[in-house]
Amino acid sequence: MTGPRLPDLPPDLAQEVAKEPTNTATQLSALRTQMSEHRTALSDARSHLANERTHLAYLRTALSLMSFGITINRFSIYLQQSGNAEKLNQDSFPLRDAATVGLGMVVVGVVVLLWALLRYRRVHQEIVQERFEPSSMSVTLLTLAILVMGAVSAVWLFLT
Repeated sequence: MTGPRLPDLPPDLAQEVAKEPTNTATQLSALRTQMSEHRTALSDARSHLANERTHLAYLRTALSLMSFGITINRFSIYLQQSGNAEKLNQDSFPLRDAATVGLGMVVVGVVVLLWALLRYRRVHQEIVQERFEPSSMSVTLLTLAILVMGAVSAVWLFLT
């Protein structure tokens, strides 16, 4: 009875083993170690690339917040200055508050941008030092901050 069929060696490894047939087991062990080190290097590269993709996602989010905040701010100022605001009921459409909300979104975008930079640098250092541990605290705080802002916005929209 024969055991399971072993996979064929890649051509470069087969050539390496064929060069010195004296102790094939030792050669294979050394080659497995080299392959393992190569896989570890690839894993490190994937970790750095994932960190960079996450940072870019935070940058897109911050840029979107700032852009939309500027748009809201400028549009509310435009309506106030063009005289179209009088056509709308000022009591039910507080344009000044909309301008403040736009400014607030820009400030939140800047804070997200700074936080993204700090997070990227911290994770990069942890990957280099091989001691990365995901931070559930930052995810929790960011989620709670967005939840609070959403709830405040909903109450503000409901009351105005």
